[in-house]
Amino acid sequence: MTRVATLAVAFVVTLAAVIGGAAAVGFVTADGAAPAPAIQNDHYQNPDLIANDTPGQATVEMDASAASQTVLVDPGVEATGPGPAIPISILGLGGGGAADRDIRPLANALIENGHDVGVYVPDPDQQRRSARPGTDRPTQLGERLAEADAFVTFRTDYDERELDEIESFVESGGHVVLATEPDEAYSQPGAAGLDATLDITTEPGYVYNMAENDLNYQRVYAEATGEAPLTEGVERAVFPSATPVGAPVGGTDVLRPIEGSELSTTRAPTEAPLLVRNDGVVAVGDADFLSPENARRADNDALIGNLADFLVTNDRTPPGPPGEGGSQGPTRPPEPGQPPANGTAG
Repeated sequence: MTRVATLAVAFVVTLAAVIGGAAAVGFVTADGAAPAPAIQNDHYQNPDLIANDTPGQATVEMDASAASQTVLVDPGVEATGPGPAIPISILGLGGGGAADRDIRPLANALIENGHDVGVYVPDPDQQRRSARPGTDRPTQLGERLAEADAFVTFRTDYDERELDEIESFVESGGHVVLATEPDEAYSQPGAAGLDATLDITTEPGYVYNMAENDLNYQRVYAEATGEAPLTEGVERAVFPSATPVGAPVGGTDVLRPIEGSELSTTRAPTEAPLLVRNDGVVAVGDADFLSPENARRADNDALIGNLADFLVTNDRTPPGPPGEGGSQGPTRPPEPGQPPANGTAG
């Protein structure tokens, strides 16, 4: 037998052995494709880890019957570039915006109930003018807060003058919602100043739960610590990426992570709150729960509606012209047939 014939016979024998062995163990099917093996890993068989991929419908409703209020939103856009960002995109009403903030569920609920929603995006030229030595005019933020009743902020790095204006806003009865995220503790060095101004705290790291979660381990569930207006109708909320917050000076823990939750920086179990209230200030350790896709998870829609009610049920008393000491009553108009809140004839 020649060498070529010998090689041919060896190839045929080898091919037959491979095909026969593959068929014996089930690697070859009728269509030539190998069937997918059954998953034997118990980690993937745990029923608690099979997330509900049916989000349901989001119904964000408000109960408060307050007269028209103005809610100012600071999405955290830095004052850089030739001009201001496009505010409409921040509310999810446009595309290609400068800020990755989509708060349509909250904004729509406020607008549908007769309230005004404004967006604060600093103008760098105006910022430079107001920062000149010797000027006593308010900052851009201060001017907008003077016209607002409530304030929603995503932790912009405020300077000292702006922090003073935010503090005055709270002291005059304005309500504030601060939404933060785990990486803000590192990316915004001035965030500690805002925490001190609002009497709240923020811990580094994120909360996760490997035992029970929504879609993935970082999307944690939180439950109410007791009955409160902010948790009405909220059995569970979902926070996509949450950091612990606190209100040590007279504050209240409102939502805590469920059992089995741990903190990334310590790998230890944590019950640190993810939403707290300190009088007219609410701090949430997550910002993405306000987006349309997350508003449909668990009871996030009820939570967003409660936050909208919180924003507009305030007793904001804006400062008046210099020398007058400000107005003496809330901004909302009196009921028909009733005298104005400051006791003077209108």
